[in-house]
Amino acid sequence: MRKSLGVVAQVTPLSVLPYGVSMQVCPFHADEGIVGVPVGSDGTLSFTCDRTRGHPTPGLHIWVVVPAPPELDGMSGLGAELGLHVELPALISQFGSRWVEFGVVEHAYAHARPDDFAMLVARYSHTAIAASRYTVSAFIARTLGDLSKWGNVLFHDGPATGRWAYNSRISWWSVAPEPDWETARLSWADTGLTMDYVPGSVE
Repeated sequence: MRKSLGVVAQVTPLSVLPYGVSMQVCPFHADEGIVGVPVGSDGTLSFTCDRTRGHPTPGLHIWVVVPAPPELDGMSGLGAELGLHVELPALISQFGSRWVEFGVVEHAYAHARPDDFAMLVARYSHTAIAASRYTVSAFIARTLGDLSKWGNVLFHDGPATGRWAYNSRISWWSVAPEPDWETARLSWADTGLTMDYVPGSVE
């Protein structure tokens, strides 16, 4: 399921169906709509194409869609300008064959590109500074979700740990080949990291 294609494309906008259910189409099987499954409470949806053939690698293909900020215009341009379609998969691959909790990925990006991360914090803020409707974390998670649709990164829903536990559930990320979920995980709590990578953090 989901081997990197080396290409990046826009995620198809969500089609809102009756009763608020949302649907997308597998990028490798355009003849079948797939209903999203809520992940957490922020509106994030997970989509699974259950066909076992026709994907970049054998098996299911899973991707995630994170809600856009109120000011959607320019989002894809900003991600492209920062090179996130290259930066994020490369950073995740450095963790080897493991599922990595979102906060660890964000921390890695902040250390790899401190100036870019500081710019995003200035633009969107961060929960380590104050509660906010849309944060830099949501921006990065949305970009990862876009990449997961085309297999550039792999997504798994899982428990949130440490300071991220206020979410209950959170995204975990890897790259192909898919690691074993039960035995190959790196959580925020495992790392002992702190929030000092966020400019202005009060944690």
